[in-house]
Amino acid sequence: MRTPTNCYLVSLAVADLMVLTAAGLPNITESLFSGHWVYGYAGCLSITYFQYLGINASSCSITAFTIERYIAICHPIKAQFMCTLSRAKKIIVLVWVLTSLYCVMWFYLSDTKEVVFENAVLVTCAYKVSRNLYLPIYFTDFAVFYVIPLLLATVLYGLIARILFLNPLPSDPKESRRNWKKESSVHGNSRSSSSSTTAASRRQ
Repeated sequence: MRTPTNCYLVSLAVADLMVLTAAGLPNITESLFSGHWVYGYAGCLSITYFQYLGINASSCSITAFTIERYIAICHPIKAQFMCTLSRAKKIIVLVWVLTSLYCVMWFYLSDTKEVVFENAVLVTCAYKVSRNLYLPIYFTDFAVFYVIPLLLATVLYGLIARILFLNPLPSDPKESRRNWKKESSVHGNSRSSSSSTTAASRRQ
């Protein structure tokens, strides 16, 4: 956590681990208990919440990291006072606070349901209302946390590629030093030859 890049990577790692845990545990237990939900009502709400929180926080962390890389590469002077460690920590806190508040709605949109069979009752974690009512939420998530970050990343990485293509990184320092010495010697020889020619012409 000593550089802005490390801060964004830690945030991304935490979000991905959250998704892995919240999405992986239910699949494991459902395969072991024949599709029966074993985490109860509170577990249903919490796991659903953390799934969407991890996905959204991961997307926002990648977007913030992309913007930070763009400023650092394309505007290095501005990066000295914009891409600081304290600013990165504030951005990450803001990302997690906003996504946490946004995902609170899933506490009210998820519920456990009982499916009655002839010889058993199966408990599942499912939607609280009809799936059709969730379409606006899914379209909003798709636009805000996928389409917009994807378009932004495409544009910014395109600009980064353009800057790196027009201003390639320097080669090996030793090789650059040798080339500089060669150029200096060539210029020195040309100057000495021109000065000797001038002196000879003056003597004539």
